[in-house]
Amino acid sequence: MRIDRFCCAATVGASLAVVGAIFALFWGDILDAIIVKEKLLTPTSRTFKLWRRPPVPIQWSITLFNWTNAKAYLANEATRPSFTEIGPFLYSENLEKVDARFNTKNATISYRRRSYFTPDELLDDNLLDQSVTNVNVVALAAANRGYSRGNAYERTISFALYSFKQRVVVTKRASELLFDGYPEPFIKKAKEVFQSSSDGELEDRFSWFRSINGSKKFHGYFNMDSGKEDSSRYGLVHTWNYRDRVNSSRGECGKYDGFTEELFPTKIRKDHRLRLFLMELCRVVSFGFEREEVIHGVMGYRFVGEARSVDDQCSDDKEHLPSGVINITECKLGAPHYASFPHFFLADGYYRGGIDGMNKDEERHQSFFTIEPKTGTVLKSSLRLQINALLQQYSGVALYQDAPQSYLPILWFARSFHLPEEEVLKLKGLLDVSQLGYVGAFAVAGLGLLIVLLAIGLRCAVRSTQRKSMAGAALANGDARGDYEFVQNEQNKDKDRIKL
Repeated sequence: MRIDRFCCAATVGASLAVVGAIFALFWGDILDAIIVKEKLLTPTSRTFKLWRRPPVPIQWSITLFNWTNAKAYLANEATRPSFTEIGPFLYSENLEKVDARFNTKNATISYRRRSYFTPDELLDDNLLDQSVTNVNVVALAAANRGYSRGNAYERTISFALYSFKQRVVVTKRASELLFDGYPEPFIKKAKEVFQSSSDGELEDRFSWFRSINGSKKFHGYFNMDSGKEDSSRYGLVHTWNYRDRVNSSRGECGKYDGFTEELFPTKIRKDHRLRLFLMELCRVVSFGFEREEVIHGVMGYRFVGEARSVDDQCSDDKEHLPSGVINITECKLGAPHYASFPHFFLADGYYRGGIDGMNKDEERHQSFFTIEPKTGTVLKSSLRLQINALLQQYSGVALYQDAPQSYLPILWFARSFHLPEEEVLKLKGLLDVSQLGYVGAFAVAGLGLLIVLLAIGLRCAVRSTQRKSMAGAALANGDARGDYEFVQNEQNKDKDRIKL
């Protein structure tokens, strides 16, 4: 049996074209599978080691608010409280994961976080020595907890506040309010009154960040999805402190299923909101896509905090706050704290209208995350939050019987991350190489199609040449009279051969 070489070539070309087309069609899924495998957290994987002890520190910028007319406002001599900023105070946070455990039954990882803060070399010691006046959050927290537990507790707290000579406001050095702490014997008395197990870790010194520095218990106990069974859940918080939702939430609304700010899955989409679990708020907030952003040649999706990001839509609380703040009292051991974006950025005008010194600025106060969508790599981010205290009357506590109601800003911070330029360039190189898969697939498909077309073209040319050769041979060796054809004689129906 004679094998047609042109048919063989066409078959090979068609096979290459089909393989190339299939490869081009599914290269995205193949690439994603490769990336997912590389990102997988296992006890021996490189990704796990980098996640456990991230080599790039997180940069903190903390700004304190100084209450400039506290005495006049509390004496009803000023219509609105007035604040000025002191700072920013710059620190670096080195983060590590401890007590990590892999749970094979549900493909999750349980762990704790430990943070070590170091002052930035640009931090001015003179700035740390400045005096800051603001609301006494220790006394305010005790009054609010007494109010929530009933009259008996209120009376006890009222007497204790008087005995320890507590005031509505305190004035301390910035260093004491940040990390050093100042002695506060009333904390021990408050723990005795409430006898709460959650108060056991409180020290007899108060500061905002002292208890975070070096502690593996402050951040809580995380249980995070490893993405082994479902890559789209890579980095999602499953439970926090053994719970899967906010205590005061209802239905699916208050669940902790948000990303941890460090790990994100592949295939980030613009039309999906970015859900982040924020330990400072004990809940999930969502960010919306704003625009594409190019960083050192790598395109990322920029997701930003929006007006509805900090809103109490999930709470069963009946106070119905104007939009722009989240009640985090439950998260702060009963202290009446409310979170917002700095200077009440994107919040209802009600909050800024009641305070002097609030000047919102999108450039300084917007929170954002820029993520490379194919790999889920964070290129840069800055989470900016403000902690506010609600000063109000507590009829059963003498210190606050005549207190005016106001949302008072205490501090705001920016927690920022920038992937180093050399790491971004490495990522760019990997993304450029990944594009070669598409180029190669289309090249193979094109080559296969070209081979098919050439085989068909050559086969047709050869056949045409053969027909001409056969005709020439017949002319040279056949009847000298040339071509002839059969015709039918009208008189004789027999087939006669009429020579032409």
